[in-house]
Amino acid sequence: MGIYKAEAVVLRSRIYREADRILVLFTKESGKVSAIAKGVRKTTSRLRGSVQLFSHTRLVLYTGRSLDTISQGEAEKEFSYLEQDLERFTTASYCAELVERLTPEREPQPRVFYLLLSALRALEQGDPELLARVFELKLLDTLGYRPSLSRCVLGDHPLAPTGDTQRAWFSIERGGVLCPSCAKQCRGVMSLSPATLGALGYFLRSPLEQAIKAKLNPRVLRELSSLLQGFLAYHGEVKPRSRYMLDSFRGEDGRNGHKNW
Repeated sequence: MGIYKAEAVVLRSRIYREADRILVLFTKESGKVSAIAKGVRKTTSRLRGSVQLFSHTRLVLYTGRSLDTISQGEAEKEFSYLEQDLERFTTASYCAELVERLTPEREPQPRVFYLLLSALRALEQGDPELLARVFELKLLDTLGYRPSLSRCVLGDHPLAPTGDTQRAWFSIERGGVLCPSCAKQCRGVMSLSPATLGALGYFLRSPLEQAIKAKLNPRVLRELSSLLQGFLAYHGEVKPRSRYMLDSFRGEDGRNGHKNW
């Protein structure tokens, strides 16, 4: 059995037998890995502080047939603020669930690792709802599902500029925007405000820490939520359970913003 070191974020943790825990880790070096932390539930365990849920940690593991085994660990950051805020905890759970369900086992994807780590850091001060939308889009982009926003995905031609009151058209199935003429030929086309289209472009261009400072009005947040949820369900084939808990924190009107896009 090979021994290896890994920098990881703990995506999920469950009790196993009397004193163990089985963890799903997302590591910088090897992607998603399942591992067991033996005896970690004992008060004398040296691993307890290094394998807490969502913690950023450095581990020593050795490979096994179905589960790797954690032998040593040292926490870099435990994100203890999540214990005091249920909405932020649920948002962290949602981001972790997306990563777990959209990535294969043992496929190194360091960009996903750093995106998740950035989200956990930014969530302490950032708005949870906006962070969830930015994370959804950036994760889709990182995994190869970047939506096309500047050219018609059916006619493959540049889009004419939209005015402040004109609606834009988006096809989840085709993965991008449509011109008005081509939109008439597609089923299931969504209508988006120019502000929502602008927000999508801004999120894709900007680092996560900058993108979550945007102030969006409730209408734009609703459109983003509907679009990205549909995009994830169609292209990622996921409907995360934690998403429903997130939605329970908000009414249909979302949060109030201070700057209209």
